[in-house]
Amino acid sequence: MSAGRVAEVIKRVESELAEFWSAPDESQGEPAPKTRASTMNFVAVGSRAEVERLREQAEELAETHAGRTLLVTLDDRLDPSSVQADWSATCRRAGEVPICYDRVELTLGVAAAERVASIVSALTISDVAVIVELAPGAPNVIGDALAPICDRLVFDSAETSIERIAEVARETKAPLADRAFVRTFSFRELVARFFDDMPEACRAIRRVEITRSAGQKPDPAALFLGWMGSRLGWTFESRGPSQGGGVAGRARGADGAPIEIALVDGPPAEDLSWRRLDGVRIATSLRGEPLSLGCARLDKAPGTARWTMEGARSADHLHPLGYRDETWVLTKTIDSLEGDRLLRDAVLAAATWSAL
Repeated sequence: MSAGRVAEVIKRVESELAEFWSAPDESQGEPAPKTRASTMNFVAVGSRAEVERLREQAEELAETHAGRTLLVTLDDRLDPSSVQADWSATCRRAGEVPICYDRVELTLGVAAAERVASIVSALTISDVAVIVELAPGAPNVIGDALAPICDRLVFDSAETSIERIAEVARETKAPLADRAFVRTFSFRELVARFFDDMPEACRAIRRVEITRSAGQKPDPAALFLGWMGSRLGWTFESRGPSQGGGVAGRARGADGAPIEIALVDGPPAEDLSWRRLDGVRIATSLRGEPLSLGCARLDKAPGTARWTMEGARSADHLHPLGYRDETWVLTKTIDSLEGDRLLRDAVLAAATWSAL
């Protein structure tokens, strides 16, 4: 581990990394040149308490997206202008060729944190993307500095408030990616499917009710409403506590018609640390005839949703929502580029709703 003034420490790290990459691999007896795995630069920013989890995450991510990883945090116990740095490298054999990748861990003093953009720029590999993930405990000073210089910004709205995400999003043109948005894809896809062959029913929506698990973490309904509102041209007008608990609100459709919004608390999701979307119910009409649409988890099988239409049309189906571990979720946030603009619009609309 190296510790000291920023310029000295970064120079030392660069020198030691250069020495490692220039030296042949001798793990098999015969010297062989190393091949760098350079799919990306992945910069994970978190609190000191999150470092071990971020380290484990980096190791799992390297199985499919090997490159250079930087773990960045802040420690107000350090000399304000100092930085601590440690690095490690791993080589794996692909036939006769050793494929190598490395990781640098940086702990910054308070004043040094203001220079994090230049520090990260000095240590990242050129010609490949810089992906920055802001973990729930990421210090604002570091997140604010890195957002404008990254090629992709990853966050988790199940852990970080939508207001904070929108604040950072407004300071960068980089594409956004959200773990929670990936996890809730099935709900969005099933709700969108209601309107595949009756788009006119989108314009006739008059009430939306969202059930989500109770808890203290950020409300997943905000981003879901942001997605619906940004796609359909809604204007959010009011938000407040409802008489029966939960949240009641109001929006205006693109045609100026009122839309009632109700957010209902369900039981806590005991198997998760974050809050979960449990159901969406929509009241609309089709050619003047009432139509009720529902997509809700089954109580005894929360991995399955019941998809129903009642009124102008009738349908009743069961759909698996699927399960993916967090390594898959993170990989998807990095690779899935098709929803970038959609997510940005949804985040900004969700922040507008949450601020009411």
